[in-house]
Amino acid sequence: MSVIICTYNRCESLRRTLQTCCDLVIPEGVTWELLVVDNNSTDHTKQVCESFSGKLPLRYIFEPRQGKTRAQNRAIGRSSGTLLLFTDDDVDVDRLWVKSLWDAWREQPEVEILGGKVHVHWNPPPPPWVTDNMEMLGGVITHFDAGEESRLLSANGPMVFGANMAFSHRLLTGDICFREDMGPTGSEYMTHEETSLIRNLIHSGHQCAYVPASIVYHRTSSTRATESWVRKWFTASGKSTVRFEGTDDIPHACFGAPRYLWRRLIEAGCRYAFTRWTQPSAIWLRHEIAMATTWGMICEHRRQSRMQKKSVVSTQ
Repeated sequence: MSVIICTYNRCESLRRTLQTCCDLVIPEGVTWELLVVDNNSTDHTKQVCESFSGKLPLRYIFEPRQGKTRAQNRAIGRSSGTLLLFTDDDVDVDRLWVKSLWDAWREQPEVEILGGKVHVHWNPPPPPWVTDNMEMLGGVITHFDAGEESRLLSANGPMVFGANMAFSHRLLTGDICFREDMGPTGSEYMTHEETSLIRNLIHSGHQCAYVPASIVYHRTSSTRATESWVRKWFTASGKSTVRFEGTDDIPHACFGAPRYLWRRLIEAGCRYAFTRWTQPSAIWLRHEIAMATTWGMICEHRRQSRMQKKSVVSTQ
């Protein structure tokens, strides 16, 4: 079994995560390894990893190509476990996190993807408009809780997050891996790198199980409890959606993007402006999310349009 953590310039946060890994309950008879992929950090990440020598079966791997998905793919290629468990460098793992996923996988050999709860640990507490809309903001604050019943997840429903997910190693071979043009990099913030892969796999016939006993706690700072972060995240979400689905020739394009997106942007922006100070947060936040998501989609359409034009010019 392999536990994988990809990290970038968060050495002290990583230290706390690794400390919680020291308390993990490992199933009897199971050999495990902990792979920490340093994604071109410039801080003391390597020294932090070395400080856990003798405490954890830790293997330090350096990935110089910037990008979380590149680090994840590097870890997959270097891992030796039959089950690959992924988490982040800003979480506290529950002591039964590993055991819960392992036991669920062994009990359901036909299941190749698993995941569990991601609870939020705020510091300091967020404003009411955040706590009142946790379901709407799930991805923004890395929160996921689908209840207390184990079940298979559908491609079109709630989806497990990268902070608490696992794959059969046999599944992530050949062409099946994380798309390296998605996910956060040093110069670009993108989302859905993990959920897009899982949804594709489910569409292809693979099963994904929700394991409620598997829990991690995401340490969330006040920077995520702001409207600017909400707009940034959903703008990235819109870009990722278009990048994942791709674009064909766009009829009725305007400034490189479909006209209906420009109309949607104007409508969402006006509704947000009219409701921000007069309506409950559940109303104006929905319009703000629609505005940011649509803007992200427009930006990605325009980027791909520019790339296509450059490609045509270069071939002439």
